[in-house]
Amino acid sequence: MYDIRDVPAVKYHELDSNPAWTGEGSQIPIFIGTTGMELGKDEDGSVISTETGITIRKFKNYANACKTKQNGGIGTKTEGNLLLTVLKDFFKESAKKESGDVGVSYVYVIDVGSAGITESDGRATWLKAMDLAKSKRDVELEVYVGLNTESTYKDTKNTDVVALMESAYTSILTDSEDGSPRIAYFTLENATDEQLIAITNDSKGDGKFIQHSRIGLIEPTCYGRSIARICVTPYYEEPGYEQFRTIDEGIFNKRTPEEEKKLQEAGVIFIRDELTRKSVFTRLNLAVSTAFSKDEENRPNDCLIHARRNTDHLIREMYDIAFTQLKRNETDIMLKHLQTDVNTLVDKEIKLGNMMTGTQAFVNESDSNPYTLTIDCNAVPVNSSLAIGFGVYVSDPVVKILDK
Repeated sequence: MYDIRDVPAVKYHELDSNPAWTGEGSQIPIFIGTTGMELGKDEDGSVISTETGITIRKFKNYANACKTKQNGGIGTKTEGNLLLTVLKDFFKESAKKESGDVGVSYVYVIDVGSAGITESDGRATWLKAMDLAKSKRDVELEVYVGLNTESTYKDTKNTDVVALMESAYTSILTDSEDGSPRIAYFTLENATDEQLIAITNDSKGDGKFIQHSRIGLIEPTCYGRSIARICVTPYYEEPGYEQFRTIDEGIFNKRTPEEEKKLQEAGVIFIRDELTRKSVFTRLNLAVSTAFSKDEENRPNDCLIHARRNTDHLIREMYDIAFTQLKRNETDIMLKHLQTDVNTLVDKEIKLGNMMTGTQAFVNESDSNPYTLTIDCNAVPVNSSLAIGFGVYVSDPVVKILDK
């Protein structure tokens, strides 16, 4: 801001984010993962006096991240640095190709060094990172990087992996009370399809599995690009609707239809080539959560990430509206104002086609506490077309062609 008393001039200042990359529906991620370097030390082993523990870094592009830790990055070599590798893929896919594309203006990153999850000290570092991630209120998804089959698969129980996922889920639920609901995404480096499926499989009888609507499990190949595709998809669309910007056809066409079905039913997100008569579209198959692996009778209504993201957007908007009433006089007029604001939000989402008729919210006074209001909401997110039946009947031939 310049004062009128200043001498007329053009003054330059650095922007905190890229204005060309913002767009309606884009989501800001926070990446939590391993760089393979010891905390407090750089790539060459030198001690970094300014780094005393895990911290949050903010990057607007890959060039910002691909620097030595001393210069504010997380390393310059992708070899052995899983976090940097995933960020490189993420920034490639999230970059705009056309003016109308949605982009991600910046990301947050927490480096947990070389911490594993099989030892108590390593687990403590990951849990501390989860808590630290909650300080950024603009984040809508958490991305975990660095879990792998070598360090976590002691047996078929997947004990350590599932325990970390459950911790992330509990952390998210606690933080959502402050109006900041999130979804956490995981992968396992070098995992086979069978190993991914085992993470959500509840038929083993050992209780070591994950089936939650706020936990997503993604195949490891092109993990960063899959995360980017989710981030640049507006909240009201299925993330598998648009094709990838940077993945060529022919890479993800090796699975049989039966193998793809097994992955989907297990609640695993994966990439596939979708074929039409003339074109090939490389897309996410379907953005399912791990809750999709439940049997059909017990599968929750928000098991598809499309529905969960859509509802979470409504929650955030409604939370901001409710906040305006906090500590304001609880009069009949004020309550009617609050109900009107809530109704306006619901009506807007219905008119936009993001929510369906039946979505309602009611402002009520508590029956037991004179200082408490409740807003009870029934959210009905719009469906996406996941199957289309196509039928053609061949009629009897016409006997005579008339020239008109």
